[in-house]
Amino acid sequence: MFSFTDFMPYPGCRLVILNSEKFESLPDDIQAIVQQAFDIRESSPQEAQQVNNALMQELVVQE
Repeated sequence: MFSFTDFMPYPGCRLVILNSEKFESLPDDIQAIVQQAFDIRESSPQEAQQVNNALMQELVVQE
């Protein structure tokens, strides 16, 4: 898997899996480790965009 193609780190100790098919093709023990380390949730593109927008607003530094 390649970062920013198949997955990407996200603020707040999150991991976004962009290529779910590739993730599902990983060995079961690797999938289990990821599932133990992270709270796995599926979201629609619209939900993901809403979360992204909310996090971006929190990260914006105003002068």
